[in-house]
Amino acid sequence: MQIVICIVFAILLVFAAIRNINIIQLQSYSLGFFGAETNYQIGLYAMVFIAEVLCLVLSLINVATWYAMLLSFALPISVYVIVDLVRKSKTPLVVTARVMRYFVLFTLFTLSLFGGVYYLSLVTKISIFYFVWINFLLTPLVVRLAFLIISPLEKHIHNKYFLKAVKKLDECQNLMKIGITGSYGKTSVKNIMATILSESFEVIASPFSYNTPMGLAKSVNEITESTQVFIMEIGARKIGDVAKIAKALKPQVGVITGIAAQHLKTFGSVEDVMRGKYELIEALDSNGLAVFNGENARVKNMYDRCILPNKMITSMDSGNICVENLVTTTEGSMFDLKIGDSIRNCHTKLVGRHNIENILLAVTVAVGLGMDIDSISYGIEKLEFTPHRLEVIKANGITIIDDSYNANEVGVKVALDTLSMFDSRKVVLCQGIVEGGEKEEEINYNLGVKMSSVADIAILVGKLADKLQKGLIDSGYNPTRIIKFKNLREAQTAFKDTLRAGDVLLLLNDLPDNY
Repeated sequence: MQIVICIVFAILLVFAAIRNINIIQLQSYSLGFFGAETNYQIGLYAMVFIAEVLCLVLSLINVATWYAMLLSFALPISVYVIVDLVRKSKTPLVVTARVMRYFVLFTLFTLSLFGGVYYLSLVTKISIFYFVWINFLLTPLVVRLAFLIISPLEKHIHNKYFLKAVKKLDECQNLMKIGITGSYGKTSVKNIMATILSESFEVIASPFSYNTPMGLAKSVNEITESTQVFIMEIGARKIGDVAKIAKALKPQVGVITGIAAQHLKTFGSVEDVMRGKYELIEALDSNGLAVFNGENARVKNMYDRCILPNKMITSMDSGNICVENLVTTTEGSMFDLKIGDSIRNCHTKLVGRHNIENILLAVTVAVGLGMDIDSISYGIEKLEFTPHRLEVIKANGITIIDDSYNANEVGVKVALDTLSMFDSRKVVLCQGIVEGGEKEEEINYNLGVKMSSVADIAILVGKLADKLQKGLIDSGYNPTRIIKFKNLREAQTAFKDTLRAGDVLLLLNDLPDNY
């Protein structure tokens, strides 16, 4: 019977740990304690308390058999962890080799702790069911202990794969490497650039939003002898992140897409964001090409301070590379692309002025690599939406603007400007902007103010809903047009009652489970 109890408790503890590990994984393996995790633990402790009460009641009415005690203890906890695992399927735990190593170590620690609890029950001659709560109480700490102990091994494994990627790139003597960084627009510019450059070169670009050392190491594996251009998206959460990648992978071209108040919780200030992103330019050698988005004032300042002889800044309206006669509609954009004395009329399904800025950045790099205007214009015609970044989808009579992967003050402004182009009833679903540090309240208040001038219906979700609502109402927005939900799942369930045929729904910033 004791073996059965050990197995049941071990399974329950592993299930209980999954949520902790999932949230840590979503937070890039940071070991801090997060709001979503705290809420989960409170619920788990409540279930453990109920289980303990049930055990006490059974003992008082003299039916405290092992089977009855086991059932009464395991049932409420099992229901809680299983329902949570099913309900939290939006961003499930990704089971990697790294996670499996954590699981093995966590299991060993848990069994050791349970052994101590079991010994305590024998010494005191009190049922083990009155001590097991200790295991559940310490689960978050045991998870972190496993992470800390195994972290040197993980660091060694990561460095091994990253250095392997560095070695492979160093051996590709004729490979052109392009690095892209910024607070927003990295993935969109990368995809646009890959499409345009593919008209003249064999191109490999890091997939999805792979922008960490390990993600880029995986991307390098796709490079073959025929690859001529490798485009790498470089992300950062603090100063030094970009430098680590750029100094190792040695791009010859660096592109800065835009600077905004993003990741202030880890960067500290917008000035530090600028310093962190500029590390890409500092990593270029004297012959490198630096390309800056001149439509962003902060990036323009970075261009002004750049001392590289080969630097270029984009401008929508002037310069050697620019656009004329821009017409952007809900169906796409049309413009004349001007490169020197040559002009070509271009069409793209991409909507919004911001996407034209992204195209100009890609075109500038293409010109720097020697592409002609005809090849560039052919590439522009082939551009597709980047998933979840101002992606326009039509379904069941509703137009959806999916901008759920944008999470910064500039990106949401662009999305709202795009929404304003539509004549139909406009519905905005917003969860707010996170990681704003001390400016988070101000950023979300201003987002509410901006929403008030565009949205006919505002659907606010999550912990930042009150801050968004204040900005809306202070701007004179009708409170009856504001709908608040605790989480995204509730909001999606209510779509059938909120939306109607002909509506345009803007999805702003789909936050993962750790928020």
